[in-house]
Amino acid sequence: MTLFQSQIGAIEEIATKVTSSTVAVIVDGTSPDTQAWLVPWMQVNENAGSTPNLTVELYDGTTSYYLGSGGSSWVAKAVTAKQSVEFTDVVVPSGWKLRVTSSDAAGKFDVVGRKARRVR
Repeated sequence: MTLFQSQIGAIEEIATKVTSSTVAVIVDGTSPDTQAWLVPWMQVNENAGSTPNLTVELYDGTTSYYLGSGGSSWVAKAVTAKQSVEFTDVVVPSGWKLRVTSSDAAGKFDVVGRKARRVR
């Protein structure tokens, strides 16, 4: 029998507005005191009634790993107006980042959710 155990810190809120077409870091795991982050729940919500493309990725500093939700991989995927995309149980390893990118120059996405730091 195998037993898995995880110790996490306090739950913190995620509340980020994506306001450009540059990469927005949602969770930053590059802090030296962090082993990893657990993101038990996160939504990316189109907020302007438009249809930009959305990319959601884990980034290790050199390579992007695209997240999937609702049967789709979210790499430059078009969203519908006011669409909400939910991601659950994402682990951001130590040294990595969870990032969101919009194809629209004005961004037009809100990112909300919860995160918990895994402590040493």
